[in-house]
Amino acid sequence: MTPEQASAHAALVLIRRLVRTHGLSVEDAATAVAQRRRREDGPHTHLVVAEAHAVLAEAMAPIRTFMEAMRPVAKAAAAAMAELARALQPVARQVATVRDRPAWASPYGPPPRRR
Repeated sequence: MTPEQASAHAALVLIRRLVRTHGLSVEDAATAVAQRRRREDGPHTHLVVAEAHAVLAEAMAPIRTFMEAMRPVAKAAAAAMAELARALQPVARQVATVRDRPAWASPYGPPPRRR
């Protein structure tokens, strides 16, 4: 869906909700949505804002529920990652102190000669 199509679909949703919820005529609802899109004030633009907030709240409700359900999992994963990092620190220090070659030398040996 292109941004223009999404915008048109959102406008239709808002118009439909304004007609159903607030009893506006289709023409008044379409005018109010168009005025709001142009950032103009009209007699019903506050209703457009209220309906847009309501649509977003309805869309976000399942996402918030999912986020709350995943919170313990995320905390447990963060704790496990921190524990793993602490466990790997001594190994990383050992590897860092052992040097069998200068820092600039390649571990794969010298580059092949060109003929």
